[in-house]
Amino acid sequence: MAASTTDTREQVYNVREDDQLSSGVALVTCVLAQREIYIAGFSINKELLTIHYSDYSSKKPVWELDFFEQLFASEPLLAVREKVRGIFVASDRNLIVPDELYNETAAAGWLRKLHYVERQEALSGYALENDRATYIQALPLNIAELIRINFRKATVRPLPYYQFCERPAMSLHLQLCFTKGHCIATLHNYSQLLWHSYIDYSCAEDVAYAVRHYCKENYIDAGKLHITCNALAASEFDIINELSRYFTIVKAGNGLTINNPWTPPVTLANQLLECV
Repeated sequence: MAASTTDTREQVYNVREDDQLSSGVALVTCVLAQREIYIAGFSINKELLTIHYSDYSSKKPVWELDFFEQLFASEPLLAVREKVRGIFVASDRNLIVPDELYNETAAAGWLRKLHYVERQEALSGYALENDRATYIQALPLNIAELIRINFRKATVRPLPYYQFCERPAMSLHLQLCFTKGHCIATLHNYSQLLWHSYIDYSCAEDVAYAVRHYCKENYIDAGKLHITCNALAASEFDIINELSRYFTIVKAGNGLTINNPWTPPVTLANQLLECV
């Protein structure tokens, strides 16, 4: 189900028709990305019950504080803060540093050289144990503070963290996560991390071009990629479906067939919960 106003758009997924479904929510995960928020509610047994998604017009600032403040205050799934177990934040200003090179001060300097980061912005580092590296990202300070104040007991991690968690032992496994206007791409060859990138896109061809360009530069056969896709919104279904024109194997995040628009958001919800 989707609804929209002039400035905002909402999409809701329920695992079944039940007026009392939300009352069974015991665990919640939440994703904040540029101009959008994604919230998933689970039962005490970790069964996904519902997903609430909202975004706002690209005419407004990328991280509009009022939008997130109002959602935090009015969204029923966030009403009981103790139920929120994980907050995942997507920032296109990021850097991965191998553990043997990591120094907090130096890494912050490297990030500032690669991206425009204002001095008062919040920089955070997260250990990627499987890849023996640290993931650093920048976030507007007011958004970081809003998360800290509202969700003191929740685990906070970057959105692509799930792409570095337990994953299938697979050659050339490319994980894609579609947010509004960005595709987060992470490529592993079995346990070896090869590539991580935020790809700006307006159509599937933009993503296909970026992936194929990387493969060409690094002598990788793009036809051998095993691509799994997640998304924050059901509205990204057409983009994901279109990728099949460019690549042989395109599956959902759990490795199964993408058979309806909500499959990518649902598989994302379950993968994020496993990383909390």
